[in-house]
Amino acid sequence: WEKSDKGDYSMKSYLINAKDELIVEVDCKDYHHKLELLNCRMLEIYPYQVNGNDIWTDEEGNLKEYNHFFQLDDVIVSGNAIIQSCNDEGDSVEPKGLTLDELKSRVTFMGKRYIDQAKLFSNFTIEEWK
Repeated sequence: WEKSDKGDYSMKSYLINAKDELIVEVDCKDYHHKLELLNCRMLEIYPYQVNGNDIWTDEEGNLKEYNHFFQLDDVIVSGNAIIQSCNDEGDSVEPKGLTLDELKSRVTFMGKRYIDQAKLFSNFTIEEWK
């Protein structure tokens, strides 16, 4: 973490914006700033890592009628995401072993998709938004 002139701490993180189809480096200050960056109420760490880095997402991302999706390697992610690593104490730190260009080369944006709530907990599917 780096301390800014205002006394806030921030660290380099990667933001994947699924709606606008952008992947950028951002300075993430804390948990509440993650909520703001992802435009959500609750966070979860996605059950897949990219080069040992955590993927933070909106915990309620699949509970909507639709969302914007992206594919990272062979994993489909609902909504926006922040990529950060974790230190030995369990604190979030800057991504390790992953450049912004490498991340960009591994992401494919899928656009807006309908979420079939009836199949959410059994045979989850997404369909093209019409």
